[in-house]
Amino acid sequence: MTARRSNPYLHVSWLSKALVGDKSCLWAYWFKANNQNYSKAPSDFNSARWQMDHTELLNELADKLEQQGCEIHIEHQNGFRVESSRSGVVISGTPDVIAVHPDGRAVIYDVKTGNPSASHTAQVQLYMYLVPRVPGSRWQGRAFDGEVVYRDGDRVKIPASSVNAEFVQKVTAFVKKMLSPLPARKIPSERECGWCDIGKADCAERIEPEEPAA
Repeated sequence: MTARRSNPYLHVSWLSKALVGDKSCLWAYWFKANNQNYSKAPSDFNSARWQMDHTELLNELADKLEQQGCEIHIEHQNGFRVESSRSGVVISGTPDVIAVHPDGRAVIYDVKTGNPSASHTAQVQLYMYLVPRVPGSRWQGRAFDGEVVYRDGDRVKIPASSVNAEFVQKVTAFVKKMLSPLPARKIPSERECGWCDIGKADCAERIEPEEPAA
């Protein structure tokens, strides 16, 4: 049963998609930021297949980094939660790999099995911004570069300088929208709703995909 969260909550993957406009229905993020235990819509996403592909690519990257003499930290070693002392909002995420190179550079890597997207870059930038802000962590105050690694070998390098005042301002503005007592804009469409897990019980405007003709 849907219940109000005691503290607003955001996941880095939600933030990244919203920041670059991959998803237009900000209401879905606002709803999930402020509610939990909602009834989820059925999905045909093959999570087991995705997990296997993702793990394979991650292990390939980790092996290469170790061969280069890097100190690596993988997935759950990197999970974090940052809570704002003013608003109480909690933001969490799990970078795939954090590596310290022999020359001392610290780099956050995220592996992607799908097609390139601007949201992938934004996701790594969010990691680069938030990981150093986890109180008491080994990475507190550390500057990071970033890199998105794709299955076909393509890479997107992200310099530390890209996490600048303009980027932080955009993140802050979005978080403020999620904290508003007024619901964000709802934009139902077959595409938006097709990737959304909020069921009809909480979103009466949800558009279900059409059943294929017999």
